[in-house]
Amino acid sequence: NKLPTAADVIRSDLDLRDLFRNQVQTYLEDGVAEYEYQVKQGDSIDFVELESVLKSTQVACDKWFSFIEEKEAKVALEVAQQESAAWYP
Repeated sequence: NKLPTAADVIRSDLDLRDLFRNQVQTYLEDGVAEYEYQVKQGDSIDFVELESVLKSTQVACDKWFSFIEEKEAKVALEVAQQESAAWYP
């Protein structure tokens, strides 16, 4: 049994991140479609299916974000705040 190389592990993590990102995008699109369908139905809106899609979106989003290190998130937040301050003093 051969242990995976560092490159194999990184590639695998990148593939998983892509998978979860794609799931988030798909679930969001499904949620929009479900909402638009329900609104077009008229009288009453049944939110059961929409709630199910949004819960699936949340799960995929949580998995996607779990790949981000806390220190990376802090750096990204600092950069975003600096950029925001430059645009909106």
